[in-house]
Amino acid sequence: MNENLIYFIIAFVAFIAYKKYTQYQVLKLVPSLLTQGGQIIDVRTVDEFVLAHKEGSINIPLGSLENRIIELDNTKPIILCCASGSRSGSAKNILIEKGFDNVHNAGTWKSLRKF
Repeated sequence: MNENLIYFIIAFVAFIAYKKYTQYQVLKLVPSLLTQGGQIIDVRTVDEFVLAHKEGSINIPLGSLENRIIELDNTKPIILCCASGSRSGSAKNILIEKGFDNVHNAGTWKSLRKF
């Protein structure tokens, strides 16, 4: 087997494992974040959100996040979610760049249903 392919597979598996681990760590914090007034922001499209979403979450699609940032309370935790965790990861980076510091990527919106 090609040595480069083996390194790629190892790196890919490590990336997925790291992503899952960090999302697991955030999910452990969710009850506490909600107690602190945390806002659940779903960054999926409007159509995706209408089909199914976490009750109480706010839909702000990733593409309109920068225009709607004024709707977010920077004094409270922000819990981001989407379909896979990728868009919410991008949203987290945007919010941090805009000065938000208590921002958490919970990954999929489905993972928040139990809270």
